[in-house]
Amino acid sequence: MTDEQLSRTLAMTIAELERDGELVVTSPSIEPLADRLAEAALGVVPNTSLSLTEILGVRSLILHAVADKCFFDWEMPTLTGFTANEFEQIAAKLPRD
Repeated sequence: MTDEQLSRTLAMTIAELERDGELVVTSPSIEPLADRLAEAALGVVPNTSLSLTEILGVRSLILHAVADKCFFDWEMPTLTGFTANEFEQIAAKLPRD
């Protein structure tokens, strides 16, 4: 699955770099190159199709889950791979508003 926004941004940047003489693209089309770079990038960056509202919702869900000791019990770190403290640190990295 390709992140279209990421692919478009990469394609525009590749075109700018080529125009500025920073690199030479020998492919007849930049889009397949941008798609491959986007696919590689998605392995290490979040998908850009998440809206700010969705990200805020995920942050809120994390904070509510770790605050509820009945929900985030002894088994949750085994199920998720993260402790409540680690989830709080993750939530702190997400936008607040």
